[in-house]
Amino acid sequence: MLAALPLVPAFAILICVPLALRAVGPGDSTGRLLVAGYPIGAAAGLLAIALPSGVLSAAVALVWLAFTFLAALHGLTRAFGAARRIEELSIAAGFMYLAVGGGWLVLWRSGIAVMDFGEHVPLLTAIHFHYAGFASPILVGFVGRELRTADTGLWPVFVGGASLVIVGPALVALGIAGVRTIEAPAAAILAIGTATVALLALAAVLRLVRGTPARGLLAVSSAAAVVAMTLAFLYAVGNPLGLSAIALEDMVRWHGSFNALGYVFCGLLAWNVRTL
Repeated sequence: MLAALPLVPAFAILICVPLALRAVGPGDSTGRLLVAGYPIGAAAGLLAIALPSGVLSAAVALVWLAFTFLAALHGLTRAFGAARRIEELSIAAGFMYLAVGGGWLVLWRSGIAVMDFGEHVPLLTAIHFHYAGFASPILVGFVGRELRTADTGLWPVFVGGASLVIVGPALVALGIAGVRTIEAPAAAILAIGTATVALLALAAVLRLVRGTPARGLLAVSSAAAVVAMTLAFLYAVGNPLGLSAIALEDMVRWHGSFNALGYVFCGLLAWNVRTL
């Protein structure tokens, strides 16, 4: 399974990022520039993954990194215009976290050993920030948009869950950077926040989304998120204590599949095909 890992960031670059851009819409001038620059950035990112790791691969990956920096700038402008709406702040955070994923992609393609990280850590971190960092906060923001317009008492629950999703990737980044004491709690926080919003989507948002295909895809996405985050929580809490029954390869296989294909892909597709 670990041998197939390079396909996961390639899937994010080729499929998930354009789906997210289409679902969110271009917005301001930086958003329009982001959409225009995507084909060049994506081509470079995919070429970097196809090339053998080394200086050339890392140099090509710098073009994708430049695209993700533009995404971060777009996210920053969205954050200033969020008007204290946490759902819009969540979408903005997703764009900003993509730049972290872009940086780790360059490190992975360079083949350079980073501190005392294991062989697969740069790749797994790049994957994490393309999915949990970028796509997940955007999906959470879409759920929040629907909940804000609904007359339910679940809004405070959403605010709590979305807050964890927004800060979770940053805390995970601190753990990866060397603050080991926060690594497991950060992963647990992110898992709890994501699963909470997914349960809210199942309980209250499905009926608000128009179009049978969109509702079906959102149901699959939300259910997959609950499964993926349950696995992540069990691994994060149990592994430091030596109690986890989930090996890393199993975690990559099952959590990764439910997260990338079930939660992120189906979720982004749902918001693209919904009837307005």
